[in-house]
Amino acid sequence: MKNKILTHGFFFTLLVAPAFIYGQSLSASAFFNNESLPATYLGIDFTLAKLINDDASSARTIQSTQFNGINDLMISESKKYEIKEAYHRSNWTPDIKEVENRNDKANPDSLKSNNEGDLTRLKPEDIDKLVRNFNYGSLKGYGVLLIMEGMSKTDKRCTIWFTLIDMDSKKVLTTARVEGKLGNGFGFRNYWASAIKSAISHVKSKDYDQWKTGAGSK
Repeated sequence: MKNKILTHGFFFTLLVAPAFIYGQSLSASAFFNNESLPATYLGIDFTLAKLINDDASSARTIQSTQFNGINDLMISESKKYEIKEAYHRSNWTPDIKEVENRNDKANPDSLKSNNEGDLTRLKPEDIDKLVRNFNYGSLKGYGVLLIMEGMSKTDKRCTIWFTLIDMDSKKVLTTARVEGKLGNGFGFRNYWASAIKSAISHVKSKDYDQWKTGAGSK
């Protein structure tokens, strides 16, 4: 499984970020060095997603029902889809209202693709833009947002950007593309949830420690 970590301005954030949580400045270093710091799980954003080489599926049905069906599954079966554990949080609050609102408004006409290159088409600036335009409402502090990039039926994998956010300033603290391999599952929701589970497991077993080192942890 391939993984590419991309980090954003750790030292700049440490110098200028004015916001504090329990006396800690909002930075990747503070987050990874203190696993008791709270985080809000914002869900999986599918607004930039591409479904690749799946001509039989209905894009409109997927957009209107399946995207948020997958999000609901991550919450209702959180012991199976261990996002909280992958981020080593003891204080973890799900709040997926905005991501579900965004997914409801996604354009189904832009979902389908026959280009395998769409699995890796996004760049850090695309993630930055989405994070800046996300409506956090009254939420403050650290947020964790998963941004689906691509789902390839022929290549049997998905790509997701696991993103740590300073919700006070709407800035990306860390973001990384993680691949998930398809497993078994009946129906669209469970089929792709198996790939998401694979990506989460990779973060839990390997990527988190790499991100912690990259954030300047001792």
